[in-house]
Amino acid sequence: MNNNLKKDHRELSILVSRYGLSFLFKDKNPSQSKFFEYLFEQTNPFEIENKLKKIFQERPVLTRQFKNIRIIHHNNLNTLVPIELFNEKNPEEYLKFNIKLLEFDRAHFDTIDSLEIANVYIPFANINNLFLDYYDEIDFFHSATIFIEKIDKTRSQKEVLSLYDVYLNVFHRDFQMLIYKNEDLIFFNSFEFSTNDDFLYFFFFVLETLKIPENKAEFHIAGVDKNFVVMKDLKDFVENWNFLSAENPGKLNNYIP
Repeated sequence: MNNNLKKDHRELSILVSRYGLSFLFKDKNPSQSKFFEYLFEQTNPFEIENKLKKIFQERPVLTRQFKNIRIIHHNNLNTLVPIELFNEKNPEEYLKFNIKLLEFDRAHFDTIDSLEIANVYIPFANINNLFLDYYDEIDFFHSATIFIEKIDKTRSQKEVLSLYDVYLNVFHRDFQMLIYKNEDLIFFNSFEFSTNDDFLYFFFFVLETLKIPENKAEFHIAGVDKNFVVMKDLKDFVENWNFLSAENPGKLNNYIP
C-alpha cells in the first residue's frame, strides 16, 4: 500500500496499451489540466509493468492520492454482448471464439447501460495490481466502453439522427470503428495498422460488408486532424468528415480519457 498521504484535488486517467502509456491530470479548470504520454514499440504486459515502475520513479507526482483514479485498458481483447444474453458468472465464454485465451486469463466486463450491452474483455491484470500498490482505490475500464458511452451520449442529444453514423477513434497503431443505424449500434471492432493501406483496407472492408451507402451516412473521426496521413485517401471517398475534439489539453490522440 502506498504510504504517500499527499492529496491531489485532480482526477487522474491512465490509458494503458501495448505501445504506449498516456496520463491525464484533469483539473476543474481545464487550463490547469496536464497531459503526457510515453510511446514505445509494441510490447507485452510484463515489459509495460517495468516501464510503469520507472515512470513512477521519474514522476513522483504520480504517487499522490488523487480525487479519482481511472485506469483504461486499451487492447483488442474484447467483445460486446447484449445484456439479455449475458451471464456474468462465466464471462470468458464470450471471448473464447474471438481470441486465444491463456490459462490464467480472467475476463472482466463493463456495462453500457444506455445500450443494454456488456463489454467483456481481458484487462492487463498485472498492471491493475501494480497500481493498487500505489493507490488506495482504482476504477478500471476498457477503452471501448469509454468511447461508446461518449458517442452514445452525444447521439442522444441530437434531434435528428442520420440513417448511418460511422465513427473512427484513431490511436497510434490501431483504430476503433463504431457504426450506428438509426438508434441501433450495429457494429464495433478495432483494427491494428502499420501502413496507410492497412487502415484503408479495414475501413472499406467494413463499409462494403455492411453495405453502407456513402450518401446516407455521416462520418466522424477522433484522435487526428486534417493532416492525418490517411485523410486524403479517406476524403477521396467521403469529402466531409466531422472531427471530434479531444478533452486532453494540447493533444490530438487519446479521445478516451
